[in-house]
Amino acid sequence: MAVPTITGLSPLSGTTAGGNPVVITGTNFNTPAVTSVTFDGTSATFTINSDSQITATAPTHAAGPVTATVTNASGSATAGYSYDNGLTLSPTQGPTGGGTVVDIFGTGLAGADSVLFGGTAAWSFTQLSATHLQAVSPVGGGEVHVVVMTHGNAGAPVYFYYLPTPFASGISPIAGPLAGGTAVTITGVNLSTTKAVSFGGITATSFAVLSDSQVTAVSPAAAAPGSVQVEVTTAGGVVDNLSFSYDTNPTISGLSPTSGSTNGGDTVTINGTDLAHTEAVTFGGTPAPFGVIDSNTVTAITPPSSAGLADVAVTTSGGTATDPGAFTYQAPPGG
Repeated sequence: MAVPTITGLSPLSGTTAGGNPVVITGTNFNTPAVTSVTFDGTSATFTINSDSQITATAPTHAAGPVTATVTNASGSATAGYSYDNGLTLSPTQGPTGGGTVVDIFGTGLAGADSVLFGGTAAWSFTQLSATHLQAVSPVGGGEVHVVVMTHGNAGAPVYFYYLPTPFASGISPIAGPLAGGTAVTITGVNLSTTKAVSFGGITATSFAVLSDSQVTAVSPAAAAPGSVQVEVTTAGGVVDNLSFSYDTNPTISGLSPTSGSTNGGDTVTINGTDLAHTEAVTFGGTPAPFGVIDSNTVTAITPPSSAGLADVAVTTSGGTATDPGAFTYQAPPGG
């Protein structure tokens, strides 16, 4: 039984009309479950998204600062929120190509004539109530004012931010097992607002934004081997020019030659399947230099070893194949 905590509210303010979503982040929202969210004592409807996130709908309230309170059976946590007479947007940012559906909350919105983003008319807008409009952002750039024109009069403006389109330049590693769980690093530009990563349409197990140029993600499990498209979704748009390969366990069908000198240095061709993404080759547990010819062929140079049989193992992104005692080390003549 833990007392909840609040680490942040987004947004930190809204209009006196209420009705706008407020995302509350913190801890212990499910342990035990939150039973109420209030704004200066006025109850708000809310949804528990996870143990660390709640989405509440701000109730109507007079202008001024208020206290948002989250309560469960163990106690309460509070944070500051403010009501004003302007507009509230959700979301407050979108791609330069337009097309973002923006909810606009405020007072006196009934009978709106138009919605302007930096002077450019929204592609479309819908009057949902006297305090709620929904508009589709036009093409734009930078920081612009959003204004609702009602009966020819402009209301108080609020900022909307156009974000640059993301670009991904690389992914490492480029392959992993069908079971998923591969930690990959995606590099590029304009990635700081990443909100989703998927592999072949399947949501990544998890992801983290390290910087504007780097995101890490953990690959989910896949149903079948092969290459899939990796998609990164940011507030500025979607980038899907990268691919990731799901590999099955490799196999070894044979070696040529099957014996060589204890001094090492022999070139050995290893045949098998699913060898394209080979990461290591060992002879008797000792790493060997190698080169990938194709998905069925790898060549390796034997390391030195004592005389006798040696296991040959090939490790790929899909797993490891071992051929027990497949190579025989022989002492050279006169050795």
